[in-house]
Amino acid sequence: MSVAWRALALLFWSGVASAGQWTVDPASSHLGFVGTWEGTPFEGVFHQFQADIDFDPGSLESSRFDVRVAVGSADTQSSDRDAELVGPTWLGAQAHPEARFDTTGFRTVGPGRYVAQGTLTLKGISRPLSLPFTWHSQGQGAMLDTEVVLRRTDFRVGEGEWASGETIGLDVRVMGHLSLSPSEGKAQ
Repeated sequence: MSVAWRALALLFWSGVASAGQWTVDPASSHLGFVGTWEGTPFEGVFHQFQADIDFDPGSLESSRFDVRVAVGSADTQSSDRDAELVGPTWLGAQAHPEARFDTTGFRTVGPGRYVAQGTLTLKGISRPLSLPFTWHSQGQGAMLDTEVVLRRTDFRVGEGEWASGETIGLDVRVMGHLSLSPSEGKAQ
């Protein structure tokens, strides 16, 4: 249930050595999450997300990510769990259909390793988020990988009896793997 929102955080990437817009290839990209139910991990994905990425490792000050996730697209391979997950107690997809991560800055932490500073808004609650990611240039394209752990109760995901973490773990691991290509009109 609460695990679905984890995938949200997850989606932030970078570009090749020249500044410009990047397009996510949905067929080879993935936004997933892992939660726990009574200590046993379960996985899920978000089938619908979009990312506006303008990233240049040599010009971090002019780079930015704007990632949006349709929380109603959460899928854990359990129709009962998925119906609960998008409901008001968990992700609240009807009132808040979209989670969003918007960057405020970037920093380099090692070769090909970065942290995107920004704000994650989920279920109408905005919190600062430091999103670590790796960037790998591949020909004209790039690959971005990220993983971050979110505390679901920071966003009121799993309210009432579910807020304690006794049955469903409080921490949700969100993973993103993005295959990127230069957007149309981007200089090569």
